[in-house]
Amino acid sequence: MSTDNIPLPLIESLQKRRCVLFVGSGPSTAAGFPSWSALIDLLVEEARRLPQAITEGLEKFIEAKDLLTLANFARSTLGKSRFFELLRDIFDREINFNQVPPVHQVIALTDYRAVITTNYDRLIESAFARERHSLPTVFTPDSISALANALYRPDPFIFKLHGDIAASESLVLTEGDYDRLTFQSPHVRLFMHALFLSYTFLFVGYSLKDPDFRLILKELNLVQLHFQDNSPMRYAFVPDAAAFEMDQLMQTMKIQAIPYSSENNHQELVQLLGELQQVIPFSMDT
Repeated sequence: MSTDNIPLPLIESLQKRRCVLFVGSGPSTAAGFPSWSALIDLLVEEARRLPQAITEGLEKFIEAKDLLTLANFARSTLGKSRFFELLRDIFDREINFNQVPPVHQVIALTDYRAVITTNYDRLIESAFARERHSLPTVFTPDSISALANALYRPDPFIFKLHGDIAASESLVLTEGDYDRLTFQSPHVRLFMHALFLSYTFLFVGYSLKDPDFRLILKELNLVQLHFQDNSPMRYAFVPDAAAFEMDQLMQTMKIQAIPYSSENNHQELVQLLGELQQVIPFSMDT
């Protein structure tokens, strides 16, 4: 299979098993899960129906797509118990192997050094179970020992940066959650910075406007600032990317965009990921 559309340094990092895949919510929508913004919309609609909801001026934040403020509104209005109950209703469901989208299948068949995701669902785990018949270590920011082991052991791992739906307290969605992850979990920042400095990152499934993606990029910027731009190049599959958008990613975040067409349910993305899988396919002997 041709790899003409894939930058050569990315291919080389894959061949050396120095590539970490970072997965956003985009691919999960194929299995019926909401995107990040759609999830906030669902929670806000539920919250604004309650009689105690303070909704005067809310439309301004909805129109501005201020997702972090809207998440705070939903959580404070619904209350902690109902808020997490809704999240479990959305994400805590069994995944039939036939429901695993092609993107997740090809990811599981590729020997990435690690997969990091901000998703709560278990599609990645289900894909690994289906395609590899086993799971690598899966952990959240709460597991300090797993974070430490992942840095020096060569084994692949899945890191759920924003938590797992099975553990409500681990979930990151509101601005307060992000502050907790950033300022009260220094071990997570150290872990991520170590990875950013040592590995090539490839982003897939993120909208460049998503607040969670922007916050990740902010951490990348800190690494670049402290180490004078000597960290590895990063890449992102970007649907229907315009020239200005691609240039800004490169100039401000040292991220090279790999554009593709979103037509036919992002079929071109599946093909591109398939090209990477041909470079370094997973083997039971790996």
